[in-house]
Amino acid sequence: MRLERLELTNFRCYESATVEFDEGVTVVQGGNGAGKTSLLKATFVALYGSDALGSDENLADVVTSGEEETAVRLEFTHTGDAYTVEQEIAIVGDEERASTRKSVLTRNGEQVGDDGVRSTREEVTRLLRMDADAFVNCAYVRQGEVNKLIEASPDERRRIVDDLLQLGKLEAYRERADEARLGVKRVRNRLGDR
Repeated sequence: MRLERLELTNFRCYESATVEFDEGVTVVQGGNGAGKTSLLKATFVALYGSDALGSDENLADVVTSGEEETAVRLEFTHTGDAYTVEQEIAIVGDEERASTRKSVLTRNGEQVGDDGVRSTREEVTRLLRMDADAFVNCAYVRQGEVNKLIEASPDERRRIVDDLLQLGKLEAYRERADEARLGVKRVRNRLGDR
């Protein structure tokens, strides 16, 4: 997956912003409160909706204070195809609740799946082969975790990276696949003996 362009309207600290991503590594630098984390959150919300938010956040938290709605548009390429995902979120009733008004994923200009948050999230999960938690953990190291990683012993460092990338789940899947392979082999051997 390669990010191409991110457009924001009334997203957290951004009234309006467009970020073009050049080839290679992109570095976002700025002081506290400059909006670095907001760019990451916008990417996460574009791809996975509210599933990408922390347990202490909700959709209303991404709408700029005093505004009624926010919009995020993310363009990216993956396996040779051009994708665009659009999310529009509006405040509902009081300022503590919001809902997604629009959620659409397109591939090469053609809509993928149905309109709606669930369809978009499922299509993105299938496409990237990871859910919101895995994507966030791969893309974002929370403040303070870098220091933990640097100061950790090799065994602790391995555990931290495994947790961040959810490698324990991969290992469990691998073990289940090995067990299934051995079970199939046993059945095949029994049938071959008959």
